[in-house]
Amino acid sequence: MINLARRNFIKNVGFVGAATLFCGSLAAKSTLENFSIPENDEENILAAFSKITFFDAFLLDQSLADCYKKSVLNWEKIGYASSGNYCFSSSDGLLKMFPMHLQTEATGKVDDVLLCFGKDSDGSWKSLRSLSGFDLEAITVAMRDLDIYRNEVNLSHYLFPAPTQKLNPYGYDTRKGSISLHTNLAQEHTVTKIIIKEGNSIVYQKKIISKHNFATDSFVA
Repeated sequence: MINLARRNFIKNVGFVGAATLFCGSLAAKSTLENFSIPENDEENILAAFSKITFFDAFLLDQSLADCYKKSVLNWEKIGYASSGNYCFSSSDGLLKMFPMHLQTEATGKVDDVLLCFGKDSDGSWKSLRSLSGFDLEAITVAMRDLDIYRNEVNLSHYLFPAPTQKLNPYGYDTRKGSISLHTNLAQEHTVTKIIIKEGNSIVYQKKIISKHNFATDSFVA
C-alpha cells in the first residue's frame, strides 16, 4: 500500500443539497470563472479523463443517453444548464462525468457541478452522484497535496467515483477505496472535510476552508 498520507481546476461556491446527492434550490453568491480546463495538466484534476462530445458519448450507448436525460431534468428544473456539448470519460469508458452550471441574471454564474454516471457489469448506466463546487474544491486541494505521487499511481482512482457504488450520503466509492466529503456552510468560513481511504485505511484527510463565502441573501428560487 502506498502511503499517500505523507504527501485551480475550478473555483466554485456552489451548494446543491445537504449531501450533494439531491437537487436543491440554494446557491452561494460569488463571481466564478468558466467551467474550463487549464492548459497546465498539473493543475487539471480531470487530466486523466478524455473529453468527448455528446454525439460520441451517446451514439452507440442509448442506455447512457436515457440515464443522462432523466437525471438532467431535475437539475434543469432548478435552473442548471449544460456547460457544453461534452463530457469527461474514464479510459475504460465506464465512468462519464457531465459538467453543468447555474447562472442567474442578478449574480451571474453561481455554481458548477459534475454529474457522474457509471456503467454496471450488465451494461446499464446509473447516476452515481453529483460533485458540487465545494467537493471539487476539496478534490483540487487533495490532488495538489498528493501530487508527489503523480508518477507512481493514478490519482484519479483515489479521487473520483468508481463505476459501481454502495449507498453513502457523505461520499462515494473510488477504484482504490472511498472518499468522504462533508461540507459545513457558514457565513464566515465554509469548511469541507475530505477523507480518502485506500481499502479501509485512511491515507489522507484534511479540513479545507473554502476560498468562497456563503451569503444567506443569495438564495435563488
